[in-house]
Amino acid sequence: MNNDKKTSETKKKGGFKSFLKQRGTRRGAVSILLTVLFIAAIVLLNIVLSAVADRYPLYVDVTENASYRLQQETVDYLSEVTEPVELYVLQKETDFESGDSNNYKYRVQANKLLHAIENSSDNVELHYVDITADPTFTADYPQVDWSSSHAVLVVSGDQYRAVDMTDLFTFDESQYTYYGTVVINAQHVEQAIMTAIMNVTTAEKTKVTVLSGQGEQDMTPFTTLLENNAYEVEQVSLLTDSISEDSEFVIIYDPDVDIDESAYTTLSDWLNNDGKYGHHLFYFPNDQHEVKDFPNLNALLTDYGMEVQYGYIFETSESYTIPGANHYVSVYDYGDDTTYTEGLRNQNIPVVMMLTMPVTITDSTIATPLLLSSEKSFLFPMDLKEEDVDSFDPDYQALNGAAVGVRNDGTEDGKNSSIVVIGSYEAVTSNYLSISSYNNAAYFVNLFNTLSDRDDVSVVIEGKDPSANELGVTSIDAITFPSILVRFVIPIGILIVGLIVWIRRRHK
Repeated sequence: MNNDKKTSETKKKGGFKSFLKQRGTRRGAVSILLTVLFIAAIVLLNIVLSAVADRYPLYVDVTENASYRLQQETVDYLSEVTEPVELYVLQKETDFESGDSNNYKYRVQANKLLHAIENSSDNVELHYVDITADPTFTADYPQVDWSSSHAVLVVSGDQYRAVDMTDLFTFDESQYTYYGTVVINAQHVEQAIMTAIMNVTTAEKTKVTVLSGQGEQDMTPFTTLLENNAYEVEQVSLLTDSISEDSEFVIIYDPDVDIDESAYTTLSDWLNNDGKYGHHLFYFPNDQHEVKDFPNLNALLTDYGMEVQYGYIFETSESYTIPGANHYVSVYDYGDDTTYTEGLRNQNIPVVMMLTMPVTITDSTIATPLLLSSEKSFLFPMDLKEEDVDSFDPDYQALNGAAVGVRNDGTEDGKNSSIVVIGSYEAVTSNYLSISSYNNAAYFVNLFNTLSDRDDVSVVIEGKDPSANELGVTSIDAITFPSILVRFVIPIGILIVGLIVWIRRRHK
C-alpha cells in the first residue's frame, strides 16, 4: 500500500514538472505575461491621455465659423504674455455651463473659450471658485464691488479686474422686459477676457485725453475700444483744466464750435512739447458747419500741412461703394506709407466711412494720406444749390479721407508729434467699429499703437455665434479624441485582438 502511495506521489510530481516543461504551458505563460504588460500599457496610456486632456483638451472644432477656436490674434498675444495670470470663474464649472436649451450653447461655448485661453499660454491658469461656499475668497480683492454679480476675476500680481456676465454675453432685453426671461443672444467672452488680461498685465497704460467744452459729440464706443486695448482715457475741458503732462494723445471729436486762441496756443505748445515732441492730436471735423467757422483749428492743421475741404467725398466706383447704401458711404484704400498699416493682421480688409470730408495735403514734406477714395470719386460741395446740380461738373480724382501731418526736431533718434485728421466722425461710431467685415476697429487701434510705438499690446477680437451651421456634429458636442480613444477605440481593439487569438488557438 505504501509503495503504491509513493508511486502515485512520484507520478504527480513528475506530472507537474512535465506540465511546466510543456511547450503549450510556456506559450501560455508568455501570453499571460504579454497580456499583463499590454493591459499595463493601456492603463498607463489612459493615465497619460487623461493628464494631457486635462491640460490640453484635444478636440476638433468643425463649426462653420470656428465657434470654439480662438482668433489667431489672440493666440499670438497670449504667446507673448510673460506675467502669471489667474482666471477665476466664480462658480463651479457645472453651474457655469448650466442653462436652458438656448443659453446652454452659449455657456458651453464660453467655457471652451476659457479653456482655450488657458491652453494658449503657459502663464495663464484657469480655476473655478464657488464663492458662495468660500466667501473668504473675496477678501483678497477689496477694490472689487462684490455687491454686484461678477462672472470671472482676472488676476496678475497686484492687479485684478472683475468681468461681469454682461461683459461676457449680450442678453435679449425684450425677452426680459416682457416675459422676465433671461435669454442670451450673443457672447463676447474672448473680447472681455482678453481685455481684462491686457489691462492687468500692462503696467503703464498710454494716456489719451478727450477734449470737451466745444460741444463735442459722445464717442464712448471708440474710447471703450481704446480702454479695452490698455489705453487710459480721461476727459478734459481746456476752459477749466489742462492736459495731463503724461498724456500722449488728444482727441477733438466733432466739435460744434471752434477752439479759442488760448486753446490753440495750448495745443500748439503741447504738440511741440518744448522741442521734445512725442504728442499726437486726432481731429474729427464737424460737417454741419462751414470750414471757415473754425479758424483756430484750421490754423493747427495748416501748421501740419493739411486743410479740410467743405464738402463730402462722392464715390462712383461700384467696387468702393456699399451695396444698398448711397454714394456717400464707401470703403477706402490705405495710403502708400506702410508705417501705419504694418501692424494690421489683414490689410486686405478695408476701412469704411460715410459723409467724409476730404483732407487736402498742403505740404507734402510734412503730411501724407492715410485713407484714399477711388479715382472715380469727387468732392460734392455742401453749399451746392439745388438749381446748380445739373450744371455741376465734377472733378474726378482720388481724395484723402484721412491724412497725417508729422513734425520733429529733424534728428534720427528724435520723437515725432503729429496731427491726424479723420474726415468722417462716423468712422469710429459703434455701427462701423462693430462690423467684422470692415477694418475700422483694428485700423484705428493700430494707428494709435503705431504713433505711440507700442508693440504687441493690443488685440481686436470679433464675436462668434455658436448657432452657426455645423459640419456634421452639433456645436456643443465637438469631437474629443482622448474620450473616444479611451472609451471606445482601445476597448474594442482589445476585444478584437483577444477574439482573434482565442479563435486561432482553438483551431490549432
